Amino acid sequence: MLNSSNKNIILGLQLAAALSLFALPAQAQNAPPQPRGDAGSPPPVPVPLDRGNLNFSPDNIEKDPIKVEKPLATNLPSESQNLSQDDIVFTPEYLIANPAELESLISQAIRANEVDALRLLLPLYAQVETRDESLIDWGNAMIAMNEGRTDEAVVLYRKLIAALPDNRLLRFQLALALYRNNEMIAAKEQFQRLRSAEISNNDREAIDQFISNIDKRDQWSFSGSLSYVRDDNVNNVAPKGTAQSINGFIVRSAREPESAQGVNFSFDADKKWSVNDNFYASLSTSVSGSYYWDNKNYNDVTGRLAVGGGYRNAKLDLELTPYLQKRFYGFGANGDGELHAYANTAGLRLQGSYWLSNRWRYQGALDFSYDDHIKTYNHLDGKRISASNTILFAPSQKQYWFAGVDVSYKDARSASDAYNRYGARLGWGQEWGKGISTRLTGSYAKRYSKGEDFFGIKRKDDEFNASLTLWHRALHFYGITPRLVLSHSRISSNNAFYEYDTNKVYLDFSKTF
Repeated sequence: MLNSSNKNIILGLQLAAALSLFALPAQAQNAPPQPRGDAGSPPPVPVPLDRGNLNFSPDNIEKDPIKVEKPLATNLPSESQNLSQDDIVFTPEYLIANPAELESLISQAIRANEVDALRLLLPLYAQVETRDESLIDWGNAMIAMNEGRTDEAVVLYRKLIAALPDNRLLRFQLALALYRNNEMIAAKEQFQRLRSAEISNNDREAIDQFISNIDKRDQWSFSGSLSYVRDDNVNNVAPKGTAQSINGFIVRSAREPESAQGVNFSFDADKKWSVNDNFYASLSTSVSGSYYWDNKNYNDVTGRLAVGGGYRNAKLDLELTPYLQKRFYGFGANGDGELHAYANTAGLRLQGSYWLSNRWRYQGALDFSYDDHIKTYNHLDGKRISASNTILFAPSQKQYWFAGVDVSYKDARSASDAYNRYGARLGWGQEWGKGISTRLTGSYAKRYSKGEDFFGIKRKDDEFNASLTLWHRALHFYGITPRLVLSHSRISSNNAFYEYDTNKVYLDFSKTF
């Protein structure tokens, strides 16, 4: 250990000059560049909550740039600290021989966001046999960020957060790396997770500034997903031979469950235009459905176009969108293997979210629409009203819970096809050790038909659904994190012909760009 008489030992690598920079404010050293109107600037963008990890398109960044009142933070205020300004200088040999002091200096450099010192210290630490590789990855991630290699920094930070999910500074730096890499939705998700942790008011203000800055920007956002699916009961019928008593007679089902292999898919494109600091106009398009290559009669595709607008601030996001929707279907057992026009829908949707507190958030939606089917199926024509209410709770940045209540009403020309449905949902998401994440969901609904069906029965159905999703946070390539999904569904009815259950295991691939 050095004593006071040898505080000024000269380090050949001029480490003193680098360490003296720690006294400079972190924000002044590495303040993120503000939008310049060129494709290289990192403009935040306005996005709704839970839209997924959508990347940003740089097409219109020079139009109406948002002015930032003050520079965005490059570190959490509670973590930012200056090193002692004493002129203590170590030789490389001393630091390599004393790894604990070397680790301490690297840790202080990380907290102070001082990459010049990291460039000098990390090569020395790489020579230590008992080194902590995570510390080297962390330092290299910060250096990569400083040098503009944000893709590399994101990869390193994702690896680190999988191993150290409780580290608030690390999660902040991951969010900042995503932000600078124009992965705005992913960045917003990480900022919101961090906001749910035990942090100071100053930290929360810094995080809220990022979220607000993201929400004030306009972008095109694109996302898509593809899932392989094998369904052993794609026509949703009871097992062959199922018996039902009707007016004293026993009737048995003669239909066989049909199997199908294919993919479920979706593609979304969204755009927002800020009218002022809080109001915006929006455009949303989507195509989704199922394609079965070995049973095309059950292919199903729906396209949707919505144009509207909304209001948002740091806590509230409220959007109203009229929409048009068109559905194509293979007609099931009556099909010929081709897709045909099936129904047109016009509707109006009001949706929003509100932060009740730092850890509690409400999400809700109210939807009114009218379904107009082709002549063969016009007995299904009628209005549809649905309301969805969800409460989300995030006790920590590694865990969240949600519970929801849904109510829907479907009218139809045929009373047996009209119904009221009441449902409840419960879910739990968790980040585990070693990079594993899971999401468990379950739901129950009661459906009451408004008229008797062909068998003279006024149906009452109980619907049960459960699913488990698993993925590894460090397994991320080309913007895709594969997720394994296991699901079970069961319908219990007072008409046995409508009772069935299905089990599915499939891989889901989602991409945002």
